[in-house]
Amino acid sequence: MLEDVHLTLTAGSGPVNILNGVSLTVGQGETLAVVGPSGSGKTTMLMLMAGLERPSSGAVRMAGKDLTAMGEDELARFRRENLGIVFQAFHLIPTMTALENASLPLEFAHHPEARRLALEALEQVGLGHRAGHYPSQLSG
Repeated sequence: MLEDVHLTLTAGSGPVNILNGVSLTVGQGETLAVVGPSGSGKTTMLMLMAGLERPSSGAVRMAGKDLTAMGEDELARFRRENLGIVFQAFHLIPTMTALENASLPLEFAHHPEARRLALEALEQVGLGHRAGHYPSQLSG
């Protein structure tokens, strides 16, 4: 998934190395816990793995595709069709229920079973009984 990934950002005092030569392989169906102290690069690594951040060098691969070689439109389509991302901060539309929020990417993709699949996903994470609740009614 990650192959010799480096990420360097420029700060006021000059370049800051965020990730240095990180390589990681996660098999399909495997569960991964990313743990470490605050500021150690956990969120940055996950953002790279989801194609929401681009590395300075190295490769990010998923489902046989090189995310680092994709343009923005292709990457957005790939994420929509292949990834589910749960952010620490909700990033949910407040006027839509949990089910409506969860089914939205599938609705955009015109998936015929969007609501059923979204409900299954909510059930898998223990939120099936909260499908009709709005974000303000869900615990943070």
